[in-house]
Amino acid sequence: MSDGRILVIGGTGATGSEAVRHLVQRSLPVRVVSRDPSRAVENPALRGAELVAGDSSRPETLAEAFRDVEKLYLVPPTHPGWDETQSAMIDMAAAAGVRHAAKLSVFGADPAEPSLILRFHHRGEQEIQRRGIGFTHIRANSFFQNVLLLDAPAIKAQSAFYSCVGDARFAKVDARDIGEVVATVLSEPGHENRTYELTGPDPLTYDDIAAELSRALGREIRYVDMPPDDYAALLISVGVPQWLAEEFATLYGRGKQRAGASARVTSTVEDLLGRPPRSFADWAREHADVLRAA
Repeated sequence: MSDGRILVIGGTGATGSEAVRHLVQRSLPVRVVSRDPSRAVENPALRGAELVAGDSSRPETLAEAFRDVEKLYLVPPTHPGWDETQSAMIDMAAAAGVRHAAKLSVFGADPAEPSLILRFHHRGEQEIQRRGIGFTHIRANSFFQNVLLLDAPAIKAQSAFYSCVGDARFAKVDARDIGEVVATVLSEPGHENRTYELTGPDPLTYDDIAAELSRALGREIRYVDMPPDDYAALLISVGVPQWLAEEFATLYGRGKQRAGASARVTSTVEDLLGRPPRSFADWAREHADVLRAA
């Protein structure tokens, strides 16, 4: 018998840890999967959550995690062929009797796009629906936090960052806002069988982003646009796995993102949280020390 327990797969990541923090603040029983619970316990955002061992890239390790779970937040793992592991976890959720699954998806999820990310997220959405699980698809725009993931070393060393988006605009969103939305969706009634598109408040070009970073850091930061193939090669040269480097080049440089599909601004974050989403300008000021050269 479930006690309303919420399982978070991806709870040590940017959106998952924030979702856990808000769920715990609401005094809800939360279980977090971690490859190494002994390390995860040091994360202050996870305090008050139950930590269990498991690896989302190996669904066979998650049987215990799904025990007595009523609700799920699923962040698919990042590895080649993650659509298959995503499918396996959805099957496990259905078999365990999960009543409501919020799945992190992506703005513009589409089975016809060249991007694996856009196709695989769409597939996951459809599979949850086919299994008869109450769903909330969290279609998020690109994260502010991707600057830390992909661009921080070049910003520190070269006062520049690179991509292949041209002059396309992106209404990027703070991962912390996404996590808080997830907590709201899983702790309040009325969000089942809905798709929510989450954006930040401003549709910015990457030159606009460079200008905001320049203001926050107190020195000029440049955006350098590259052809998609060159961008993939650059990512590979700094240690990004080849499949992921090629995927980033395809996602941002060869499909609807470069054509401007991520410029649209939605009111969803404010509608659900009762406050405006965080702006990139505020995020850049908050993270300026992390991005300054040593």
